[in-house]
Amino acid sequence: MTTPLFFCITHKEPEWPLPDFLTIVGSGGYVPPQGLAMSQLAPDLAFQNEHLGEFAAMFGLRRLLADAPQDRLFGICHYRRFALTQPLGEMRGFNSYAHPSLLARARPEHFFGDSTRIIVPSKVTFAGSVLRQYAAVAEARDILMYFGCAVDAGVVDQNDVADFLSQNAFMPACTAAYIPVGWFCDMIDRVEAATKQFMNTVHIEREGNQKRNAGFAAERFYSMLLQQHLDQYGWDRVIMTPMTMLMEDGARN
Repeated sequence: MTTPLFFCITHKEPEWPLPDFLTIVGSGGYVPPQGLAMSQLAPDLAFQNEHLGEFAAMFGLRRLLADAPQDRLFGICHYRRFALTQPLGEMRGFNSYAHPSLLARARPEHFFGDSTRIIVPSKVTFAGSVLRQYAAVAEARDILMYFGCAVDAGVVDQNDVADFLSQNAFMPACTAAYIPVGWFCDMIDRVEAATKQFMNTVHIEREGNQKRNAGFAAERFYSMLLQQHLDQYGWDRVIMTPMTMLMEDGARN
């Protein structure tokens, strides 16, 4: 079996070994010794990671994959987040938290299965709506404005937005997945259009963690779009798995 194309996004030198088959993608000013550096590949995007998180690198990867076969499956992960078919660590809430040392136990097939099936993070149900969940951890105004910008940019129907923000489930951290290039390009094209509209018109600069408010809202929009693809494709045809999060206080066995 040929090792599939698999990207791992990080803004700094990882503090633990990563599998050799991962192509490291450095966002911001990080230039990995081997891999891709956004500061060289897409300098106009690289430092937008302070507002967009990993989406800045994903916009760059979209350019890289422009000519790839649309039905080709490929993977994306973050140096701390992985959608593994066999999660590591222990479940806390809807994620599995593992000490970084456990990553060495993950085999290639845990990242991409048999390379023929789509792998996505589990859909999580919350006590309230998607909007209420966001408002509990950030400024509700930002996600409302972001989705309004998506509508204004013409990349989503306003009724679909109303349905999504009103439902009580979505896929957190859904950027880590193993999906078709065509899905990725469609979703990222729309996320990038919505994000540009948001940043250029109604964005408010926040402090601390909330500086990445555009990225947090983009995550929800990306989840909505991924959900729409899965609705058409068939949820029963894909592998859904809890996200593995690498943390120093994660389980060691």
